[in-house]
Order: sequence, then structure tokens, then C-alpha cells
Amino acid sequence: MAGHFEPTEDGGAAIALDEVEISILRSLAVQLLELIGPGSEPADQPRPPQDAEPGGP
Repeated sequence: MAGHFEPTEDGGAAIALDEVEISILRSLAVQLLELIGPGSEPADQPRPPQDAEPGGP
């Protein structure tokens, strides 16, 4: 059954989903987290440009 979003008091949105739809969304969220992962570098350190030469200027 297709639902529609309802506005919430805090400016967000809510929707009623059945168990199958909830399960699918949870599975997709887990897959997305596995794809993007935590990364190997801290987020606060800038990365060099892709075209920079090693040991550059």
C-alpha cells in the first residue's frame, strides 16, 4: 500500500510503512553504510589533489 508523507510539527515528515517496506529500507541503509564505510583517513585532514605529484612542490 503506497503511503504519503505527512508534515510533522518540527518541520520533518512522517510516513506509515508496512513491515516489508521497513525491512527493505533497513537493508538499503545497511548496504549504503557498508559501501561508504568509515574510510581510512581522518575527516579533518585535507587530501592532496588527485593530479599532485608525489613529493611535489
